[in-house]
Amino acid sequence: MQKVRLLLHSIDTINEWVGRISCYLVVAVMVILTAEVTLRYGFNNPTSWSWDVSVQLVAAFALLAGGYNLLHRVHVRVDVLHNRFSDKVKVVADLVTSIFFFLLCIVLIRDGGYLAWQSLMAREYMVTVLAPPIYPLKILLVVASFLLFLQGAARFVRDLTFITTGKEI
Repeated sequence: MQKVRLLLHSIDTINEWVGRISCYLVVAVMVILTAEVTLRYGFNNPTSWSWDVSVQLVAAFALLAGGYNLLHRVHVRVDVLHNRFSDKVKVVADLVTSIFFFLLCIVLIRDGGYLAWQSLMAREYMVTVLAPPIYPLKILLVVASFLLFLQGAARFVRDLTFITTGKEI
């Protein structure tokens, strides 16, 4: 049981740090967009790169936030119904719906991996003025989906343990 606790703690720690570090991407986007607005409207000198960079940074943030959100249970769900249930019923509902969660993660990892590989081999890029490569984001989709899968597996083990033993780990 100690090894399971260590593994779950490791998964939690990884997603905690990824979430904490990725939140700085939002700050970078705010700085870039503030500079863009200032340059565009204050000096009539817009940039050609701010849109592309902002889109990629926001996409990276959104992808990397998944495991962190699941760790802290701030993901979207129907709280109107969920909050009325007892703790055991909530856990059972989470266990039943986890089937769909794992299927989604597997599809994202499998198909995202295929698309990321194809994009990398083709050296795919965005069709914009800056033309940044898009394959890093597709690779990040696979990595983020795997982190989300791991966090979901950790949550599943915790929920299953709570249902079977009545204790939390």
